[in-house]
Amino acid sequence: MKKLPSYIFYVSILILSGCGGDSVSEKTVPDEDTTGSKDLSISNEVTATTISDLDYPKVRVEELDHSQEFFKEQHTTSFSYVPRKNWTSFTASKNGILTKVLLYGKANLLDSPHYGLSMSGFVRAGNPDSGPKYGRWTLTREDIVSQLATQGLGEREAGWLSIQMKGEIPQKVGTRYFMVCDKITENKAWFGEFAFAEANPYEFGSHWLNKDHDLVMRTYVGKTDEQIKALQVAPTNNEVSTSDKSLPNPVSQNPSRTIIAPPTITPQPLANPEVSEAITPEVIETMDSNDSLAEPEVKEDNRTQKKSMFDRLFKRDKSK
Repeated sequence: MKKLPSYIFYVSILILSGCGGDSVSEKTVPDEDTTGSKDLSISNEVTATTISDLDYPKVRVEELDHSQEFFKEQHTTSFSYVPRKNWTSFTASKNGILTKVLLYGKANLLDSPHYGLSMSGFVRAGNPDSGPKYGRWTLTREDIVSQLATQGLGEREAGWLSIQMKGEIPQKVGTRYFMVCDKITENKAWFGEFAFAEANPYEFGSHWLNKDHDLVMRTYVGKTDEQIKALQVAPTNNEVSTSDKSLPNPVSQNPSRTIIAPPTITPQPLANPEVSEAITPEVIETMDSNDSLAEPEVKEDNRTQKKSMFDRLFKRDKSK
């Protein structure tokens, strides 16, 4: 009978320890779920960081590829972020990496209820909705105003606008690429005012607005050291950069004709022209000073001969 209380005590301890084990196992599940959510958030942060940290492509040389420089006067178009209203296209004619795209336009009205302050997007190959996706690009209204100012233009005057590409965007000859906008800030529907042409002056691309409309646009393609070596071309010492300030203005389309021939561009004189030595003109033919007197002497001889003949004839008549 004395051993019974101690037995009951041990049994109660075992029961309590079993309940404690169940409570530990119940806490294990939430801990695992918390870890999984942390891993998911970390992966999302890594993805977002990878996109935002894309760098500008490092190329040794850069050259003009696509160019469309006709426009319709007093007409502009914009980009939206909505599918089927958010792209413009071009076809690569050089292999390499897309470094920048130039559009011709002006800043939209600041107090407009429909236009945002910036747009951004990417480039797709083959199809604007489902093609392979490359790189990132951004253009802000502040960028537009600043670039126009460097050209001596106001914010409502049209000029060339440069959009630098981030990430390596491959360019393959014959492939059509789409510059796609997927975001406009301030929850607005549109961005920018860009010049375009009608009547399909550039048949290898188009703008979302109409299949026969083409933005005034230039694309530039660069090549890395590896690509230059593959072509067995000796690389230059410095990276070749193109100046947007010296670009010609687009050409207006005449309503009575599809395309007007571009005007001739006269080259500007050099800033510091080199002074060259005076060149002595080559003597093709020389003339002796005495030659000029030869003809009068001949004429004088002819007169003498004529006079002598007259005298002989006259004297002969007289003698008769």
